[in-house]
Amino acid sequence: MAVEWSQPILQRYIDQGIEESLTLEYKSAEALYEGNGREKEIAKDVSAMANSAGGIIIYGISEHQDRLLRFRPHQLTPVDRTICSKETLEQIISSNIQPRISGIKIFPVPLSSSLHHVAYVVRVPQSDTVHQVARTKRYYKRFNFESVPMEDFEIRDVLNRTGEPIVASRVGHMTVEKINDEWIWSVPIFAKNDSMTVAKDTALTVEFLDARPENHIAAEKFVIKTQPKPSPYKMYISAFDEAIHKGLNKWFGTFKVTVHEPQALTVKVQVFANGMRARWWVVKLNFGENSATIQVLDEGYLY
Repeated sequence: MAVEWSQPILQRYIDQGIEESLTLEYKSAEALYEGNGREKEIAKDVSAMANSAGGIIIYGISEHQDRLLRFRPHQLTPVDRTICSKETLEQIISSNIQPRISGIKIFPVPLSSSLHHVAYVVRVPQSDTVHQVARTKRYYKRFNFESVPMEDFEIRDVLNRTGEPIVASRVGHMTVEKINDEWIWSVPIFAKNDSMTVAKDTALTVEFLDARPENHIAAEKFVIKTQPKPSPYKMYISAFDEAIHKGLNKWFGTFKVTVHEPQALTVKVQVFANGMRARWWVVKLNFGENSATIQVLDEGYLY
């Protein structure tokens, strides 16, 4: 069911400290005002969302300036609709991105601070082609909660979304159970097909590159794979025999990881599917006392 956007819902994002992600970004009101390079920045952020997994950009919520709370919402910063109307925002998006993105929706959310105050929720669909910022001729993607330039192979990946499977790994929402002096984190692993072409015979491998014996890693659905070459790391593998259609997230398994204090673990994930170049990601799992975050360190192709 579609979200009915309102001020209480936006406030809930702030109160619950919902972090930015691949599919969620916060922007303060100043991002929509002239003199801040707004056309280029808006085009960069919107095109990056479309070139990646799609998602939501909320104009009218600022981020925390505290480094430890970075990427979390701080407070509402109302947009004056007499300075930047919905129509103005639509015109900026449509005239500064090539080719135009179909299916963008903008939801003005009235705020109680003034009759002229709003926040704009921009829903951006994932695109089946690649979009560039018209002024700079640059292509962008979402990476670690930011809009960054795309590599050549990434541009070709997007252009091939309709021709071959593009399966990407995902770490789901991590939860913790505290038992005495141990924190046992559940780390679910998913894969999502970003292509119109069905993915078949998909498999994932996972290696914890710097785990210590006291981390006591246990796996559900993943099994330990014998590697052809000696390796200091255990390799876990899980396969999904059913077809994975466009936009679907499929669960491959969950790891239980024990830590005794805040700790970061580096994990390498590889994804294989028929008709697709095998891909890999190296991510860092940052386990805190009550919450955990994910940071992508590197990615590429096996061949």
